[in-house]
Amino acid sequence: MPQPSRQALAEKKKALIQRVLAAHTNKKGKNVSENPNEKVLAVETAAPSVLTADAWDIAKERYGEAQVPIFREGEVGESGASPGLIQLVNAYLEVARTKERRILMLWPTAPQTLLPIHTLATLERWQSGDKKGIRGLTFPAKSNVFHPLNHLHFDREKILSLARELIEHSNQSNISVTRGMQDKDAYLMALASLKPGHEEQFNPTIGELLPRFYAGVEFRKWESCSGNLLENIAARLKRRVHKKALSANCDAIGDPKTAPDAMFAIDGRLSRDKLRAALVALEKNGRPDVVLVNATRHIRKGERSWLTEIARFCLLVEEVFTEDDRPGVLVITDEPHAAYRLREKLVELNSKRDREYKWKNSREYWISAVCNGVRGDGLLPPGVGTVATPVPREFKVETVDTEANRVINRLFRIASKIPGGKEVAQPVLDAAAYLSRLAALPCGVSTLVDWLSTTSTSDHARRVYSWATFHSALTAFEKSGDCGAVQRDIQECLKLGSTLYENYQNATPFALRLTSLVGHLAETKKQRIVIVYTSSIYRRLSEKFLTQYGEYPGAVQFAKFSDRVQFILSVQLEDFLPNIGDAKLIFAGLDDDGLRLLMMDNRIEKDTVILLTQRAGQYLKAVMRPLVDNFDAFKQLKPRMESILRQLQSLPDDKSILSFGDFVLPVFRTELMAESTNGSDASDPDACRIFLEGGQVIYRRPSHHVYVYDPASEHATERGFRTCEVQTLQVGDKLFFMSAELRELVESVLKEAGVPIEHDKNFESALRDYHQFISKRLQERFPGKTLTDQVRQLRESILEANPKLAKELPAALSVKHWVNLGESADTPFENLQPQAPMKKTHFVAFSQALGLSSLEAAYYWQRVIMPVRNARRLDGRHVSDLYAYMLLQPESAMLNGNIKSATIKLLFTKARDNVATVESIVFPSEAENNE
Repeated sequence: MPQPSRQALAEKKKALIQRVLAAHTNKKGKNVSENPNEKVLAVETAAPSVLTADAWDIAKERYGEAQVPIFREGEVGESGASPGLIQLVNAYLEVARTKERRILMLWPTAPQTLLPIHTLATLERWQSGDKKGIRGLTFPAKSNVFHPLNHLHFDREKILSLARELIEHSNQSNISVTRGMQDKDAYLMALASLKPGHEEQFNPTIGELLPRFYAGVEFRKWESCSGNLLENIAARLKRRVHKKALSANCDAIGDPKTAPDAMFAIDGRLSRDKLRAALVALEKNGRPDVVLVNATRHIRKGERSWLTEIARFCLLVEEVFTEDDRPGVLVITDEPHAAYRLREKLVELNSKRDREYKWKNSREYWISAVCNGVRGDGLLPPGVGTVATPVPREFKVETVDTEANRVINRLFRIASKIPGGKEVAQPVLDAAAYLSRLAALPCGVSTLVDWLSTTSTSDHARRVYSWATFHSALTAFEKSGDCGAVQRDIQECLKLGSTLYENYQNATPFALRLTSLVGHLAETKKQRIVIVYTSSIYRRLSEKFLTQYGEYPGAVQFAKFSDRVQFILSVQLEDFLPNIGDAKLIFAGLDDDGLRLLMMDNRIEKDTVILLTQRAGQYLKAVMRPLVDNFDAFKQLKPRMESILRQLQSLPDDKSILSFGDFVLPVFRTELMAESTNGSDASDPDACRIFLEGGQVIYRRPSHHVYVYDPASEHATERGFRTCEVQTLQVGDKLFFMSAELRELVESVLKEAGVPIEHDKNFESALRDYHQFISKRLQERFPGKTLTDQVRQLRESILEANPKLAKELPAALSVKHWVNLGESADTPFENLQPQAPMKKTHFVAFSQALGLSSLEAAYYWQRVIMPVRNARRLDGRHVSDLYAYMLLQPESAMLNGNIKSATIKLLFTKARDNVATVESIVFPSEAENNE
C-alpha cells in the first residue's frame, strides 16, 4: 500500500488542527443542580478527553515536542521541566483547546511563578505550526508578575531553527504552518542580527521575547508592549538603522490586538468596575485562549477575601466573553480545602444567576490533582533529568504548647460569635495571632526583648512584638460594648494570655523541647544534628537562646558541643543535603520548602524529628487526611503522610483551623520599610516620601542612593539592579527594599563566609573591633618589625599590587596613621575616629595588602568607617543600606567572596522578591507647599 506524501500528511494535519482549534465543547451534559444544599465531591484524577482517539494522536500538543532548551540566569546547562510542570503544561494546552474550566490542585508545593506554564505551552504550539500560539490571561497579579521571565533564557539557535522552519513567503505557502503570522518572521529573525562573537554567549530572555501586558490599579486600556520586546538584543545590533528596523518589527508583536503568544496579567487590587473594563477591553482586542487563575498559598495568605474575589472573577469571565469565544479557565491551588471551598463558592454563586447564565455541565470546575515537588519556576537543576520516587519513611512528630493552644482556640471561637464578623472582631483575632506567634518562639520572651533592644530595631517594631500592645487593644474592645455576650470570655482570655506571657519569659515549651533534643549531644561525643528553621529571625533567636541556656545534662556548656550543631534555613536545606552525612535532622517547624523535601526527598532519613505547635499539627492533619483518602495522585507519598497522621491523630479536629491556621509556624516578622514609615526618618524635614504599592511609605533624602530593578538598563548589573539617587526616581520604578527577613539571611551568609559580624554589638564596639582587627593583621603580615618598617613595607606592598596608585597614594606618614592604633583602646568614644584611608580605592588596596578578604573590606568600609565620618548612628535603615550595598553593588563583594553559587542564587531571588513599584513621590518642597 503506497504511503501518503509528506505534503499530503502535512495538509491533513493542518486541516485537522484548524478544525480542532475552531471547535468548542458545545456538548450539553447534565444541568448543575439548582439546590444549593446539594454537594458533590468534585474530584477526579484524570481529565476527560473531548477528542476522538485519532484526533488525539494527531492534534493534541504535548510537552516535549518543541525541544527548545531553557537556561536559568547564571547557569551553563539547560534546565528541563519537572514532572509536575509537565502535567501543568499539558493541562494548560488542553484547557486552551477544549475551553473547559478546571481546578488543578498541586501538592506538596506549587511553583512560585506560574508563567513558565504559559511559556512552555506556547512553544508546543509553535512546534505544531501555530505561529499565533496561545494567548493567556493570569489573575490575580502584581506589578512584578513578569520579573521571573527576565532571568530565564531560550536557546537562541533552537528558536531560530524553529522560526526558519515556519517562515512564510509571499509567493509560496508553507505546509508546516497551521496558523500563519508573517509579522513574526522578521521579529524572530532579529535573533540572527547579533554582533560577531556574541552568538555563543547570548540567549534571549523569555521576558523580552514573549509579549506581556499588565493592567494595574490605574488601568485605562491595554498598552502596547513593543518597547519591551527584544530590548537586550537591540543593544547588540550593529547599526542604528538595524535598531530602527527592529523596532518596526516589534509593532505588530507588541500590539495587544495582534500579539501572538501573549500573556495578559490583571492586578488583584482592581475594583470590580475596572476589572470588568479590563476584560471587556481584552474581549475587543482579541480574547485569550486560556485564563490562568492563581489560588496558591502565596495569594490566599496575602488576601483575606481571596475566595470571593477569585470566584467572582471566574464568573465575570463567563459574563464578559460570549459562549462562542469564551476562554478556558485553569485554576491552580495547592491545598485540598482551598480547592473544595473554591468550587463550593463557585457553585453557590452560579446557583444565584439567571437560568440563561447557569452552567450546562455538572463537571464545571472539576478538581484534578498533580503531585508536584519542585518550587521556584518548576524547572529541574541542570543535569537532572528525573525525579526519584519517594521511598517510605517513618518520621518522629512532636507537638507542644497545649496550654497556649487552648487559649488561642478559645479566642478564635469567641471571634466567630461576635456580631459584625471579622472586621469587628479584629482585636480578638489579632490577640490570638500574637499568642500563636508567641507559642512558636524558639526562645523565651526575654531573648526576644533583648534582640529588640538593639539599635537596629525601631519603636514601631517593638510595639508589634509586645503583648502589651494587643492586651491594650483587646481590653479596649472588651469595654467598648461591641463584644456582646462574650465579654466575660474575653476577660478570662486576657488573664490567661498574660499568664502565658509571664510563663514564657525564660523559655516557651517549643524552646525547651529544642533544648532537650539538643541536650542529647552533651551525653555523646560523635552525634551531629542539623536544626532547620523557617525564618532567619527565628534562627538567630534560637541560636542565641541555645548558646546561653545553662541546664544541659551534666551542666555541660553549649560551647563544648557547639561544633556538632548546625543551624540552617529550610530554603538552604536542599543545597545542604548532599553534605549532611550522618547528621540527624530536626525541623523546628515546617514551611513550604521543609514540607516539600520531607515528602519528596529520599535524603531525608527515617527518625527525622518534626517539632510543631499544636495548631500547626492540627492544620497539617486537616490537609493530609483528604490527600490520603481522596486523591490517587499522591499514592507514592501515602506512607510518609500516614507516618505523620498516626502521630497527629490525637489532636482534635477543628474546621476553623483551615480558615485561621497554617502548618507554617507563625513568626514575628516586621518589614524594615514599615519601620521606616514610623521611624526617625519620618520626621526628617529633608526626606522624600516614597509611596509604594501596597500602601507602604519609606523616607529617604533626595541624595540617598537606592537600588532599582531594571534589567533592561545599560547601567544594570547582571542580576538586574541599577543604582540611582532618590531625586531621580520615577513613578513606576521597581524599588528594592530590605526586609527584616532578607537582612537576617544576608547577615547569616556573611558570617558563614567569615565576616566578623556581631549584630548585638553597639556602634562603639564595632569601631574598636575594627582597630583591633587591623592591629592584629598588621602584626601577622609583618611580624617582628618596628612600626616604621611595617609602614614602609605595607606601602610598598600596596604600590606593588596597585601601580596605578603611585601618584595619588598618601605618603608614609598617612599610612602610619592608618595603622598606629596603640592608643585607640583608651580613647573615649566621642574622640575616637576611624584611622583609615579617606578614599575607598585606597582603603581597598590597603585592606588587600593586609590580607583582608573583599567581604571583610566591604563590611568595614560600610559598617564602621563611613558611618563615623558622617556622624550616623547605626540604625535599622543603615544596616539595610549596608547589606543592600554588599549584595547589589555592581562589583558585588558577595559575588567575589567565598559564598556558594547556590546561596548567591537564593539571595538574588529573595532580593527580587523584595521589589515594589513606586506609585508616587513627595519631595520636601512639595510637602511644604501642601502644608
